[in-house]
Amino acid sequence: MRSLSALLASLLVLAAGCGGGSRPPAPTTTHAATTRPARPTTRLRVTRVGSLPQALAKASAVALPSGRLMVLGGYAGGASLDTISAGTPSHLRVVGKLPEPTHDAAAALLGSSVYLFGGGETASWPYVVRVSSAGAATRAPPLDEPLSDLGAVAIGGRAYLVGGYTGAQFATAILRFEPSGRTTVVARLPQGTRYAGVAAIGRTIYVAGGLTTAGDSRAVYAVARGRVRRVATLPAPEAHAALAALGGELYYVGGTHVLRIDPRTGRTTDAARLPAALADPTATTVGDEIVVAGGGTNGVWALRPAR
Repeated sequence: MRSLSALLASLLVLAAGCGGGSRPPAPTTTHAATTRPARPTTRLRVTRVGSLPQALAKASAVALPSGRLMVLGGYAGGASLDTISAGTPSHLRVVGKLPEPTHDAAAALLGSSVYLFGGGETASWPYVVRVSSAGAATRAPPLDEPLSDLGAVAIGGRAYLVGGYTGAQFATAILRFEPSGRTTVVARLPQGTRYAGVAAIGRTIYVAGGLTTAGDSRAVYAVARGRVRRVATLPAPEAHAALAALGGELYYVGGTHVLRIDPRTGRTTDAARLPAALADPTATTVGDEIVVAGGGTNGVWALRPAR
């Protein structure tokens, strides 16, 4: 899959809390994936199923019950957005507003509420917003420090926040967040990482690519029981793409391609070609398909296994 650097240069998007920061320590040793027989390659069929209210990038998205999707915030036309859109992927509509416009946040569904973590506009924020399925947004207890450019997954009724940018440095921490507002560091990535693809299979968190202080990363990590191990290597350094899980496999979505990653063997293969070049899209597993939205467009696409 080709690097996104050329695409990002042409997209006028603002990274919340952009800046440098020293390289964090690498406290966790990584391990190569165990070699196992490869699964049959899964190809995906890409179908446009709907449209967002406007072209955007850097939004957050989460699957709701009954095959619905919620898309929160984002960046468009040189500014952050405060919109909350929800509905089936083919019929998304604006259902509410965030307290402030934001982009580069991350979202997770905990119980019946969606939690939106961090993000920002011209700087990183510590804010947490709780959103009902109907789109009503209220403040929740904030994070301990600002955090943007992060990823999030929900496992066992808790959210796990992965990497990001604190406004001063690239974050290494994987934080467990509980609805009470308490956060606990459960693991650390080998180096601070922002704009990574983040997804979960079962109780394992996967982190693919991302921007580090050394540049874009090729690493794919699995995080389980506080242990971080390297399970795959991307064909090229990548960041600003999204990761989703379907059928026990990972799909890394960005640029003009979808890359399939087998987390058992570490094997990577092309799974689909996208109809448009996407940077900072959302990719969300909704039922038996992956729904991709935005990425600098107003498109909503369904990615389904080819029959």
